[in-house]
Amino acid sequence: MPPALEHWHGPDAGAFRAHHRTDVAAVARRAAETLDGLAVQLVGHARAQRSTSASPVPPPVVVTDRAIDRGGRLRIRVGSPAPRVVVLLVPGVGTDLGDEHRLRADAQRVFSAAESATSADLAVVSWLGYDPPDVLPGALDLRPADEGAALLCAEVAHLRHGSVSAPPVEQVIVVGHSYGGVVAGRALALGMRADSVVLLGAPGVGSPVTERIVGRRDVRLLAARAEDDPIELVNRFGGAIYGPDPVDVAERIPTSTQGHGGYLSDPLVLRRLADLVAEPVRSTQRTG
Repeated sequence: MPPALEHWHGPDAGAFRAHHRTDVAAVARRAAETLDGLAVQLVGHARAQRSTSASPVPPPVVVTDRAIDRGGRLRIRVGSPAPRVVVLLVPGVGTDLGDEHRLRADAQRVFSAAESATSADLAVVSWLGYDPPDVLPGALDLRPADEGAALLCAEVAHLRHGSVSAPPVEQVIVVGHSYGGVVAGRALALGMRADSVVLLGAPGVGSPVTERIVGRRDVRLLAARAEDDPIELVNRFGGAIYGPDPVDVAERIPTSTQGHGGYLSDPLVLRRLADLVAEPVRSTQRTG
C-alpha cells in the first residue's frame, strides 16, 4: 500500500482496502491460471521434443515389384530416404518374397550397428532385386547370378546417378551372402561401381576368371567364412564354377558365429561393416 494511505482510517478506508484486496486476489488468481496453462503447454512441447529426439529408426520403406516371371522383387530400406551412404544386402539361395520379415530384420540390424559410424545420411537396403535359385542344387546354374549381377549393376548405377528426390550416393557397400556373393562378384566383373564388396559365406568370388573381380583396385574386396560353415565344401570343389575361395584372395573378416546363416547377426561382422561405412571414399573411384 502507498505510504500516504498507511495512516488513513475509518469506514471509507476499510472499504477501499477490502475492494483492492479483492482486485489483487482476482488478478493473482488469473495470473496463476495463465501460468498453469503455459506450464502445461511447455511440458507438452518438452515431451514431444524428447519423443522426437529419442524416436527409433524410421520404419523401413518397402517397395515391392511383383514381376511374376522372375518370382518378384523386394527392396526394404532402413534409414534415410535420401542417403549419402548405402549398404546393399544381397541374399542367396531360397530367398523369396516370403522372407520379408527376415530381410527387414537384417537391414535393421546392420543399420543399428553402422548408423553411429558416419555423419552422412545412411540407408541399409535388403535387395532382393533378382530371383535366386529355390534350392541348393539350383545354385549350380549361374544364369540367375548373371541376371542378378546385371540388375545389381543397374541398381548401383541408379544410386550413383541420383534422382529428383535423392542426391547421388557417395559411398556404396555391397554385401553378398552365399549365392548373393556370387551375384556381387559377377557384378564386379561387369564393372559395378561399388566402393566395397563383402562376401559372406560365398562359394567363390563369382567366377573362375578373377581378373575383373580380385584384380579391381578401385574396389575393396572383403570376405568372411564362419567356423563350421558347410560352404567350405563347395569352396574346395566348386572352383571351376564359382572361382577361388574368397577368404583366400580377399581381406578376411573375423567371425564369431558358426554355420552358414548367422553372418548378419555376428558382432564382429557388424563391427567391420560399421568400419567400412566410416572409411572415406576411395579417390580412385570411377566416375563413369
